[in-house]
Amino acid sequence: MKRRSLMIALGTLLLHRPALAHTNAELANRRGPQGGQMRATATLHLELVGRADELLLYVYDHDDRPVATKGAAGRATLLLGADRSELMLEPFGTNGLRAAGKVVPDPKLRVVVSLTLPGARPQQERFEPFRPLVVKK
Repeated sequence: MKRRSLMIALGTLLLHRPALAHTNAELANRRGPQGGQMRATATLHLELVGRADELLLYVYDHDDRPVATKGAAGRATLLLGADRSELMLEPFGTNGLRAAGKVVPDPKLRVVVSLTLPGARPQQERFEPFRPLVVKK
């Protein structure tokens, strides 16, 4: 009887794999495939890369496979002290969204990303503090 209960429990865990997905604490110190900072939403992994003149958001599933962003809409709200600015994210490439705008490499910078993929519910995640990847061109 115990063995059967154990098998049922293991089967349930395997079928409900998203419940075992990465948490933001696990992703906090991990760099993403593009060198950016990672965060997890309920159904996605988001990688945010900040450069001097643009902000890039890459979208992955919980197995870190790229998720198509064609038709997606997004917004990034940058918060630094009392200063607040918003950047509209537009799809680019296969799994990215991009916004032109100045990204200040400040340890107190916070970025709130809102994302809506076609046919999916809107999702939001905070990158706090946000550590931009400043790349010289």
